[in-house]
Amino acid sequence: MHENRVDLFGISVSFGNVCALDNVSLGFRDGEIQALVGENGAGKSTIMAVLFGLITDYQGEIVVNGKASAWRSPKDAIKSKIGMVHQHFMLQDSMTVLENIILCNEPLNYFGFVDFKTARHQVRSLLKEYKLSLDLDQLIEDLAVGQLQLVEILNLLYRNSTVLILDEPTAVLTPVERDQLFSALKRFKEDGKTVILITHKIDEVFSIADRVSVMRSGKLISSSTLAETNRDTVRSQIIGKARHKSSKRTKSQPTTPVLLLDEVIVPGLSRDERPLSVNVKKGEIVGIAGVSGNGQAALVEAVVGLRQTTSGAIFIKGKDVTRRSVEERRRIGMSYIPEDRQKTGLAISGDIIENSAISNIQDPYFSSGFFLRRQNMMSHAEKLITSFDIKVASPKHLAKTMSGGNKQKLVVARELSLKTPLIIVENPTWGVDIGASSFIHRQILSMRDAGHAILLVSSELDEILELSDRIFVMFEGQLSKELPISGATRAELGKLMLAKNSTSFGPVGEVL
Repeated sequence: MHENRVDLFGISVSFGNVCALDNVSLGFRDGEIQALVGENGAGKSTIMAVLFGLITDYQGEIVVNGKASAWRSPKDAIKSKIGMVHQHFMLQDSMTVLENIILCNEPLNYFGFVDFKTARHQVRSLLKEYKLSLDLDQLIEDLAVGQLQLVEILNLLYRNSTVLILDEPTAVLTPVERDQLFSALKRFKEDGKTVILITHKIDEVFSIADRVSVMRSGKLISSSTLAETNRDTVRSQIIGKARHKSSKRTKSQPTTPVLLLDEVIVPGLSRDERPLSVNVKKGEIVGIAGVSGNGQAALVEAVVGLRQTTSGAIFIKGKDVTRRSVEERRRIGMSYIPEDRQKTGLAISGDIIENSAISNIQDPYFSSGFFLRRQNMMSHAEKLITSFDIKVASPKHLAKTMSGGNKQKLVVARELSLKTPLIIVENPTWGVDIGASSFIHRQILSMRDAGHAILLVSSELDEILELSDRIFVMFEGQLSKELPISGATRAELGKLMLAKNSTSFGPVGEVL
C-alpha cells in the first residue's frame, strides 16, 4: 500500500509576476491530522486550492492513493473524495441544515423527486457515528458559527470524503465550539480519514495535530511530527526570525470620556433587558472579553449605529448620537474595525483602491462631487499596502482575491489611518499571522499613546490582557465590574466568561 493517501510533488504557482508557490512537495497520510502553518501569503491556502481543484494552472503533480491525478475543477477533487471547508462558509441561508448537507447530491425516489426520508436517515447515521448534534430542520440563518462549520463538515462526510481540508477552522469559534470540533476531528482520524488544518494558532497545532508543516514565502520550510519539533522552533520557522516580543505598553493617563454609554438598553443584548453603562476615555484602551455570542456583537452594533437602542443615551465626544446613523457617527469622530471583514469590513467585489478609501470617500482628497480622484485613492492604497505589509500583486486587484489575513490587514490599516478620536475594534487579529498580529498590536497601542480612545472587543484573552488599560467581561448581555489590568489574569477572566451567578457582575443599572 502507498505510504500516503495524497502526495503533492514540486507544486509551483505564479500569479503574474508573483510566485505564490515555489516547488512545494507535501504528503498527507491516512489517519493523521496535519497542520499547515505560515504567515499570510505564505502559500498555505494556495497549495490547498491546488489540491481541491480551485487552481488548475500549476506545475507539478498530484498523486492520490498512488495514482497521478489532475483536476479540471473541484468536482474532480470531490470525486476523488477530497473535501474542503473554506474560511468563509459556502451555505445557503434560506435553506435548512438537511437541504444544505445534501445540496447537489440529493437522493432521488422512483419518480425523480428528492427522497428526503432517505437523506434524513443517511445524515442522522453520520451524526450518530461521529457523536455530533444538529437540528436538521433548522434554517442556516438561525445557526451559530460553530453549527455552521459543523454543517460544512457534514456536507463533506455525506459525500464520503476521506481527505478533509479545513481553512482556519477555529478563527471565529468559542472555546467550547473549538473543543467540540477537535473531538470530532479526532474521531475522523480514528476512522482513518486524513485531516488537513490551515491555521495560525500554534497552541492548537500542538493540542490536536500529529504533524506540522511550515510554509514561508511560497516555500516549504519544514514538515515534521510534533515529537520532532517544538513551539518556539515552529514560531521561528514561520516568521524567519526569533519570536516577536510582546508589545511594550506605557502607563496610560486617560482624561475626558470620548465614548459614553449611559443606562443603555440594547435589544437582543440580554434576556431581561438590563441597562448598561460604560465609558472610554481619551488615551486609553477599554477591553471587553467574553465567549462569542454573549452580547458583544449587539453592543458594538449599538455603539457604531448598526442597531437601535430602546432607552438610554450614547455620546461620542459629548454629542448625543443615540439616533444618529453610522455615517454621522463617523463624521463626529469614530472609526470601526468590524469582526466580519468579508461582509462588513470590505466591499469584496470592489478593488483594493476603492476599499482603501471607502470609509472616508467624501473627503475632498478622494472625491469632488460625483467624481472620484482615482490617482489620490491609488496613492493612499499604496501607502497602506506598504505600511502594513499587505501582500497583493496590485492595488487594482479585487478585494476578494486577497487572502483572509491580508483582507484583515487592509481593514485595520484603513480604519487606523483615519486617526479618529474614537476607534471601535473587534477581534483585530482574527486570522492574522504572528508577525502581523504583533505589528497590529503596536499600531493600536501607538494610537492609544497619541490620545485616541479605543474600545477593544476580543475573544483572545492574551490580546485583551496585552492591550487593555481597563477590562470588562461580558456574559449573557451583562458587563462585569471593572478589572484593572494590574490584577487581571487569564484564569480570572476565564472564570468570569463562564460565570452565571457571580458577584463580579453588577446589579441592574449599575454605572461601571
